[in-house]
Amino acid sequence: MSTFDMYKTKKKRAVDPNAPPRPNLLSHDKVIRDQKAILDTMERQIAILKSRVESLESKALTQNNYLSTLHQHVARASKKG
Repeated sequence: MSTFDMYKTKKKRAVDPNAPPRPNLLSHDKVIRDQKAILDTMERQIAILKSRVESLESKALTQNNYLSTLHQHVARASKKG
């Protein structure tokens, strides 16, 4: 063994051309960040839609109560007259 054997370049391993690309931690981190951003956006949309549904339910209940009261007054007036 000569003294320069340790400086020889190593042979590259054979790579399967049909194999999927090796995982890259930076690309995984980007995917995770993108998914977190999408989830944050969806959470904001859900919160907005939830408040809108609550508002519309309240409005419908108020209108229902108003119409019920109006119907009672009309029914009483028709009985009197």
